[in-house]
Amino acid sequence: MKSAISRSWISMKEQFYILILLFIYRLLWGYFLYRFVRSAVIPVLLRYPDTHAGGSGLGRLLYYIEGQAALGGDPAVQHWLWLLLALSLLRLLISPFIRAGLLHELHQERIGERGLFFFPGMRLYGLPVFLFSLAEWLLSALPLYWLLPKMYTLLLGGLLDYKLLLKLLPYLLAWMLYLYIVRTVLLYMQFGYTAGTGMFSALLAYLRLLAPSTGASLVLGAGGLLTWLLSAVTALFYPGLPALLFRQFAPLPSTLFKMWGIAAQYQLWRSKTFPQ
Repeated sequence: MKSAISRSWISMKEQFYILILLFIYRLLWGYFLYRFVRSAVIPVLLRYPDTHAGGSGLGRLLYYIEGQAALGGDPAVQHWLWLLLALSLLRLLISPFIRAGLLHELHQERIGERGLFFFPGMRLYGLPVFLFSLAEWLLSALPLYWLLPKMYTLLLGGLLDYKLLLKLLPYLLAWMLYLYIVRTVLLYMQFGYTAGTGMFSALLAYLRLLAPSTGASLVLGAGGLLTWLLSAVTALFYPGLPALLFRQFAPLPSTLFKMWGIAAQYQLWRSKTFPQ
């Protein structure tokens, strides 16, 4: 695991230009979310009943009913929701092509090639990786058929008693574990498909690498989580310019850890598929 993380860091230095491109991409997305929150979310939150001024559970319930009515009849709210949905779908469709370019870059580095292979990889493997992502989305949504009815009752009760929301944690944690397994299995299958070594051999490699793969995910995932916590703490204790600057640059380390995580898994797969 340590070897895979260190070797993937060397790969990250070779792909620095991809990191900058993705940072700019996420920066633009963050700017849109900022405009969305400022124009659509904050005015709604300002209408929330003040509990310190005597706001009751009935007042909160009326607030939620008013919000549902606005979702169904307010043109301004519907405009922002449709725009958010359209841009979210666009980002969802772009993500597989970004991963395809990154995988092609890793394959070319493995065989000793140097160059800008990100965009050719998007064109070459974009559609197959998109089909893998489609399978991932479908498999991720499958447990919700059983989970949502159980969670819906707790969500309704949580409107009046927030303590009931704690009962959602076991369901959410189980679903997140399931998402991690599905995502990692399909990632290894993408390694095998784009390298031409076969999807099922890549799946067998993942089963043999289960422990180091999980360890690498935990280590690099902790780095991404730390970035998020620093952003939240900065916004809480140092509001103003420090929080704004940190928030603007937060996508850079966050994107770094995501790319690093994929590269680490690739190095683990490579160690089993192309042993030196």
